[in-house]
Amino acid sequence: MEKILRFIQYITAPLRAEWMFFIITFLLLAQQPIDWLTLPSSDRWYQWGMGLKSLAVETGLVWVLTWVVWKSHSRLVKYLLTAVAWLLLGITLFLSFNFEMNISQQTLTVLVETTSKESGEFVNTYMWSPESQLSYTIDACLAIVIIVLYCIEGKLHRALRRPFHSFATDLVAGTVATVGLGFFIYAWGTLLLASNSTRVYRWRNGFATTSLDIGTQSAHAINSLRAFGNDVRMAVKQAREVYRTHPTVQERDSLTVIYVLGESYIKHHASLYGYELNTTPCMVRERNRGNLFAFTDVIAQENITSVVEKNTFCLNSVADGESWFEKPNFTTIFKRAGYNVYMWDIQRTQQPHKLFTVTVNQFVYNPEIMRLSYTACDKGGFDYDGQLVDDFHKRVKLHGKHNLIVFHLYGQHVNPHYRYPAGSYYDNHFKPDSVRRNEKWLTTDKKQKIAYYDNATLYNDAVMEKIFNLYRNKNTVVVYFADHGEEVYDFRDTKGRHTETDPKPGTLMYQNEVPFVIWCSDRYKQLHPQVVARIKQALHRPYMTDNVGQLMLDLGRIKTQYYIPDRDLIAPQFRPRKRLVYDHCDYDKVMRGVDRNKIYPRFVK
Repeated sequence: MEKILRFIQYITAPLRAEWMFFIITFLLLAQQPIDWLTLPSSDRWYQWGMGLKSLAVETGLVWVLTWVVWKSHSRLVKYLLTAVAWLLLGITLFLSFNFEMNISQQTLTVLVETTSKESGEFVNTYMWSPESQLSYTIDACLAIVIIVLYCIEGKLHRALRRPFHSFATDLVAGTVATVGLGFFIYAWGTLLLASNSTRVYRWRNGFATTSLDIGTQSAHAINSLRAFGNDVRMAVKQAREVYRTHPTVQERDSLTVIYVLGESYIKHHASLYGYELNTTPCMVRERNRGNLFAFTDVIAQENITSVVEKNTFCLNSVADGESWFEKPNFTTIFKRAGYNVYMWDIQRTQQPHKLFTVTVNQFVYNPEIMRLSYTACDKGGFDYDGQLVDDFHKRVKLHGKHNLIVFHLYGQHVNPHYRYPAGSYYDNHFKPDSVRRNEKWLTTDKKQKIAYYDNATLYNDAVMEKIFNLYRNKNTVVVYFADHGEEVYDFRDTKGRHTETDPKPGTLMYQNEVPFVIWCSDRYKQLHPQVVARIKQALHRPYMTDNVGQLMLDLGRIKTQYYIPDRDLIAPQFRPRKRLVYDHCDYDKVMRGVDRNKIYPRFVK
């Protein structure tokens, strides 16, 4: 008992001596947890659980800072730590008011990569904007309040010392501080030990980053930057290792392999997969001709482009516990085997400072990765996917015997009405009255947004038709799939993508199930009847797109030590794996026994 009392006294001593510092610092850092707890949410248990966990971590963090002040016996240390907390809040308010962002890996990356010219433009644009002036006003008011409180701290300490100096107070404060310290040691310890993005991602599964206190959020941002730097160094090492091997092409004839990565494509908005509106007339025609094969049970591991793209380009298998930076990029193997490899990517220069662009570009367009993996890349400047394909056809004349072309489209991303040319055939093809549904949440405005999405899907189909027609008379095979899905008022009153701790069947159907097709030219079918037969046999196999690189090696006829046939979708040796989405959710277990007809939107005849 005596040891427990001594422990409580030790834990509470910094709080008794520096309670003003503790309260001020706690409130300065608590803006995000408080915001999180006050947001509207459909899952209150999750919201409050994460919010209270974050407050517990913050309690431990602020106790440590208070202990430092108490031990130092220095007012300078106290004021400096207070100033740091005040500055972090000021930065958070500035980012929030101007960009609806917080301190994150994205903001730090942009800061590091910003040139002097861009810095000047930034200052001119945002430094004195109304939103910035509001954040400065709040910062100044807070600074005045803090100064006043520290000026009268002695008087308040003497006035409140007796009421708060009791065993009951010490017991409550000691218990709360101990719990908070435990959460803080666990959270910060595991975060600082996370040396790569896979470990950081798993850490984030335990903490909603937007609910974290500003101090922990800043530590997370800095460590994420460090971890991703480690990832890229590992990826470069893997690319160099490929050049120590000698892959060969087992194709005597000329061969063009095309890899098309779509974006934000809801499989259930494709008429190819049974959607009511005719959004994929080209793909349906190609299927009926016997050139296109649509796979029915394919999912993406995430609803985030940056995660999916890295895991689909690299030869790792998520189900086998492998991270993307532990295996090489399939394009590197193609180039090493003698292919000309062309990368035409519309997202490379679109929104260059967004996190999903930054994290992908630092890997895909790392100078050493580019040297080892690509023959040529696009120069950017495209507004629409059709322009991307036209630019490739204009600039590149395929001269080698074997060619790999990678198209990364914009698809139906974020604002689908900007994904097709204004005033074109696609601009107003589907209208609100085309969406013949009568769910209670559907207004005319929401039906218009559905129509925008379906128009973008129709335009995406036309882009694919353009690709097919360009290579119809050559020995060509095309693989097309989307990075992830989306929601647009399909089975609930929701649009966009939303991460859930325990995804519901409807969420997985619309955000994770993706279209996946293989198109073969007539010449390819003639030269490779066995491959076409294997494709037909594989149409209904359960599959996750992280292993698509193995399929690409097979279609490219590449013999290499990196090829693992039981991960290849069309190989006889293919072995279905446990499909874990979001690193923890068993997709097949969640979907087992689900009546999909109750989730599909119903059109009125």
